[in-house]
Amino acid sequence: MARTLVWMVGLMTVAGALPAAGEEAGDARVARLEAQMLALGDELAALKHEGAVDRARMEDAQEEWGALQRLLDRVKLGGYGAIRFDGNDLDAEDNTFTFRRLVLTTEAQIAPKLRFYSEIEYERFRELELEREVSVVDASAGGPGLQVKQELEGTNGSEIALEQAWLEYEIDPRLRLRTGAVLVPLGRFNINHDDNQWNLSRRTLVDRGSPVLPVKAAWDELGVGFTGSFDVGEGGLDYQLYVVNGATLDASVEQKLATRAGKREKLELEGEFGIQNGTFSKDVKGAKALAGRVAWQPLAGQEIALSFYRGRYTPDFLKNRAVDSFAVDGIARILGFEIEGEYVYTRFHGLGDVARDFARNALHSERANASADDPLVESEIAFQMKGIAQRKHGYWIELRRPFWPDVLPSGGFENPLLIPVLRFEQVFMEDLITDLVFGNSGPAGVVETLDRNDATLYRSTLGLAWRPTPLVAFNAAWERTWTHEDSLDGLTNFLRADGSEDVHNSFLLGASFGF
Repeated sequence: MARTLVWMVGLMTVAGALPAAGEEAGDARVARLEAQMLALGDELAALKHEGAVDRARMEDAQEEWGALQRLLDRVKLGGYGAIRFDGNDLDAEDNTFTFRRLVLTTEAQIAPKLRFYSEIEYERFRELELEREVSVVDASAGGPGLQVKQELEGTNGSEIALEQAWLEYEIDPRLRLRTGAVLVPLGRFNINHDDNQWNLSRRTLVDRGSPVLPVKAAWDELGVGFTGSFDVGEGGLDYQLYVVNGATLDASVEQKLATRAGKREKLELEGEFGIQNGTFSKDVKGAKALAGRVAWQPLAGQEIALSFYRGRYTPDFLKNRAVDSFAVDGIARILGFEIEGEYVYTRFHGLGDVARDFARNALHSERANASADDPLVESEIAFQMKGIAQRKHGYWIELRRPFWPDVLPSGGFENPLLIPVLRFEQVFMEDLITDLVFGNSGPAGVVETLDRNDATLYRSTLGLAWRPTPLVAFNAAWERTWTHEDSLDGLTNFLRADGSEDVHNSFLLGASFGF
């Protein structure tokens, strides 16, 4: 076709170029026309080549877009977060804004029956910076020879944590194999802890503030298990069952260096032992834990569930003792109201024996080096095990009523909601270790003081949430926490109270979001 086009254009050129009488001779005219035709042919060939190149580029771009589209169809990125203002009346607590958390999620459909999911949490986190410098200093000038300087900068109270990371193989909707870092299915809050799912900006006492759970939410463990769903009448039945490394008694180390007027400086090293997530490396207990949950949904929006957890909590160097937990939880919708709640019971077996065994291994609860041979620094090493109760149980119950008055404008949102919320909570602690002293004045490792106490903690919250969309909530709440003990001190992990403060009032403003 291109050749025909060339000849047609050539003929037109010949016709338009015919000379008047007495002009160029025939041979010169033919040579000139042939040159013009050759040039035109080259130009058409170049145009044809450019068209092929453009088509190739377009096909490459379409292939790249298709690959990206297939990736986007398989991999979904998301997350959630929460910001809060807390105004309270405790002397040791300041009114503050807190970027409570930002969690980034990834879900990938690797193959039709293979799925991966992960959550990484940045809690009260802004920055983390490490600087290290290695240099050589002239020893003849009194320098150290080789010098290493290291500086670590970060924000106070911040944390980066892997909340979930698991691979799932769906053998059948009723039988899915799941392995990795999984949420322990004890109660409903731990497996549904995303901030934007809730209408109050503070998590529950039972699950977080004074946890009855062996480990505070969001509690994940490394292991393997099965999940599945069944149709039952008009509703369904879901289950989860896992074998995991399990919670363990472990230490966190605190270092303090203090200057003192008229005395030597003091270096304090304190190891505080408490119940923490199991390791994602070598299991320090040599034993595994079992956890499971069965949930029945008789109708849409209704659920009742039973769950349990059992496993050894002592590391290898202590006696073998187990922790047992079970929970009952559910949600119901009646006449436009939503009622949701959870009850959890936990028992640490042989806690007194564990404390004495701990003392025998640690030898001294506190040891100071006050020797005059060291004129600069006095050192002190201390071990503590407190804040653990032999038995804990508690519940929370929440009443909500979503609505939207017709007199209010929607603000451009399709289905906004106002949700008044009333939540009441109680936590009961039995044989709570408040003080443990061993081997300081008597024989090393012998328990001298083991104080245990019973305590009850209460909290009531009244709040109002505005949801412009289902994934976003703005809320305000008044919160009152109290006890019949002398003080709230030591009864929660988020309040600092003095010896006479047994009531805490707080006003909360919060925003949570998901995407």
